[in-house]
Amino acid sequence: MSGKRETRPSRRRRQSSGPAGWWQQHREWVAGLDRGQKLRYRLLQTLVVLSILVIGVWLGLKMWMKLPEIPDLLGGTGTAQGDGAPNFDGAELPEVARSGRQPGVYTFLLVGQDTAGGGNTDTMLLLTFDSKAKTVHGMSLPRDTMINTSRKGSGHRLNAVYNFNKGRDPDTQLVNGITALKKEVGKLTGIAPDFYVVVQWEAVGRLVEAIGGVHFEVPFDMDYDDPTPGQDLHIHLKQGYQELNGEQAMGLIRWRHNNDYSVQYPNGDLGRVQTQQAFLKAVAAECLKPEILLKVTSLAEIFMENVSTDLSLGNLLAFAQLAMGMDAEKDIQFITMPNQDARYPRVSMVLPVVDELLAALNSGFDPYVDQIRASDLQVLVRNSDGSYSVTGGTLLDETLSRPRGSGSSSGGGQTAETPEEPEEELPDPDGSQELPPDGSQVIPPDGSGTLPPNGSQELPPDGSQGDQTVPPSESGGDSGLPETGGSQDAGSGETGEQPEPPAEGGSSAGGTEGGEGLTVSELPDWLNPTGLEPAA
Repeated sequence: MSGKRETRPSRRRRQSSGPAGWWQQHREWVAGLDRGQKLRYRLLQTLVVLSILVIGVWLGLKMWMKLPEIPDLLGGTGTAQGDGAPNFDGAELPEVARSGRQPGVYTFLLVGQDTAGGGNTDTMLLLTFDSKAKTVHGMSLPRDTMINTSRKGSGHRLNAVYNFNKGRDPDTQLVNGITALKKEVGKLTGIAPDFYVVVQWEAVGRLVEAIGGVHFEVPFDMDYDDPTPGQDLHIHLKQGYQELNGEQAMGLIRWRHNNDYSVQYPNGDLGRVQTQQAFLKAVAAECLKPEILLKVTSLAEIFMENVSTDLSLGNLLAFAQLAMGMDAEKDIQFITMPNQDARYPRVSMVLPVVDELLAALNSGFDPYVDQIRASDLQVLVRNSDGSYSVTGGTLLDETLSRPRGSGSSSGGGQTAETPEEPEEELPDPDGSQELPPDGSQVIPPDGSGTLPPNGSQELPPDGSQGDQTVPPSESGGDSGLPETGGSQDAGSGETGEQPEPPAEGGSSAGGTEGGEGLTVSELPDWLNPTGLEPAA
């Protein structure tokens, strides 16, 4: 009897061991708690489960949110995480690239396209992000920058590179065009951008709406209307500091002048570039606020629908994480490529000012260990006899080596000493007639369908003067492309009733003074930091 009594506790202990026994004891313990103790216990359980989920999600994001590999251009071929990496042969790779890269420094080519303007790349920004120093430097590359190419006429323009090289196959046009453009940017600056981001400009308005508006100082009263199909553009903004919604923001970055030219940027399109730079800085300031994390879903949706890039969403989020805590006012700087009038006959273009460009590149843009030198660039230089040479490499257009008259002016006319050369009819890669850079068909101010005798009328990007169609409206269809640099197209699509705008030069001083009643003293400091009147 005593033996049996001793074996019953042992059997009970064996039954209580293991997971099932532990769970039974746990239930009995919970059942013995009073109501308050049970509530606290259930709350603790919930917090533990949530913590485990958060840790799991965070670890998953850390594995997904990773920085991309920087393309390796050494050794003759380019490799990158994504499509569109430029391929350089040894002769074209800048010597400075062989010195190696600074750790944590990434470069990007930001391209703005407007589908209403034929997809021209009239906004091009070279960006350098130093993730160690927490700084971003951006350089606007004027659309009218003259490049070293064998093409003639308007084919020398930087913004023609994408369309000339994209080809006919829609599936490869983006990669072909952007690869060629990255390569040209590398020749101009010595920096072949690591990655590209192509933005459809419709995304700007949606982005501004998603972040709840942007506060910005509008420099002028802006009034422009183009009711034509495909444009339906109506810009009406009052001067002064205000909160802009998405539609107003789009109007701000697209505006060039009022319909009657009574108000326009004193320094031509370079003024609009400065406005765009200041606006991008204001948008960046909003995006760097901690509360933007609550809107990450809608921002990601806008990004996926309106941006083409060789970066993954995880790459972009990793960069965004590194950028958190930056001060947009102090840590983000924008400039325009130092430029001067190229004095190229019949076509308004600009040339980089080499010394000033090198100083800018080596003050925040250079991702290499060594500094960039003139020999690392392939920049066209206009000599005193009117001929052109290249800082490095070979002059590809042999006609530019001939001396020319020195008196030709930007935007058109030639002097008697400057022989006028026929424009070469350039290929049309996608099989359609390319529109001029502002997206409208150019018609002289007298309304006729012929070019004016002085040949100063703006030519299409393909350099030809082929069959032209009458624009759908008298307003000339300001495509609203955020153009960078160069001159405003005189009389682009305006009819005889509209006053002809004054011709503008392509120099960095730029163009003409503004319309009646507009003086430099009325400009905000960021539009004219020197306070000087622009050169006529």
